[in-house]
Amino acid sequence: MAGIAVVFYVVLASLAVVGAWALTGRHRPSAVDGPMTTVLASARRRSLTAIGVAVVIVLVGVFSASFAPQWLGVGAALAPSVAGAAGLLLYAAMPPRAPAGTTAHRSASLRRRTAWNVAPTRSLVTLGVVLTLQVALLVGAGITAADDELGRPRAFSLTDGVVTSTSSPYPGWFYALPLLVGTALLALAIWVARRRIASTASLPGAGLEDLDAVWRERSAQVVVGLATAAVSFQLGGTALFAGTIIRNTTRNIDAPAGWGAASTVLIVVSLASLLLSVVVLTLAALRAFELPARVAPAGLPARSRA
Repeated sequence: MAGIAVVFYVVLASLAVVGAWALTGRHRPSAVDGPMTTVLASARRRSLTAIGVAVVIVLVGVFSASFAPQWLGVGAALAPSVAGAAGLLLYAAMPPRAPAGTTAHRSASLRRRTAWNVAPTRSLVTLGVVLTLQVALLVGAGITAADDELGRPRAFSLTDGVVTSTSSPYPGWFYALPLLVGTALLALAIWVARRRIASTASLPGAGLEDLDAVWRERSAQVVVGLATAAVSFQLGGTALFAGTIIRNTTRNIDAPAGWGAASTVLIVVSLASLLLSVVVLTLAALRAFELPARVAPAGLPARSRA
């Protein structure tokens, strides 16, 4: 069932990307020309490669539940954060392509660029909220987990004083600890990729300060979007498993009403997170596709100097 759900998710995300790209006019002429097109096309290739690699790793990780059942789903659970980290680190490792025959003169804003200010605040806030929810859920699930028949903290158990109901697999510490490590790795990869954007040399040519700032912002939006999609997908899967297991457990006994409400909240959060992951992945891919065409803000003339 998990494999089918992921295939459906990938198909939905792919259709959303293609549809959005078509509706926004993929054949619109580029706002830049000459050497700038070379630089921005290279940035687009890095972004699309990172997204493609991340999607492939997610698929391999999720289907590992079928060809490596002895992992008990740990590979599938880790797939989003590992995929996001791998894609972002690949983005940071790919060298920029310098246009041939351009002047050594470069233009940049006097504002100091850092890994923290290259991306819009709103996208960073969204990423921060999703990361916080993910960590809080993993810690909460770890604390409320029970041991299964082999002593592994991957079950959920409730008792009404007479009958005990236990269900599994629950995202207790057996899953939560690897996922916390994966989330930390993803957070580091986010910083590395944003640092790469901030430290890349300015665009070649004079008078391109505004254009230089805009392409960095658009590239950072792609990076943050990929990271947000990865965390949201992982949060959605974790919340879905936790909510479903809690609901199954409460059906068999006279459990406190709070657990029933918690299961409903978790399932709603999971659906919202999975939907968010589709949306932000679509936007990230769309921005990557159209980096050369959409990088110049309204009113900014296309300028390049050889």
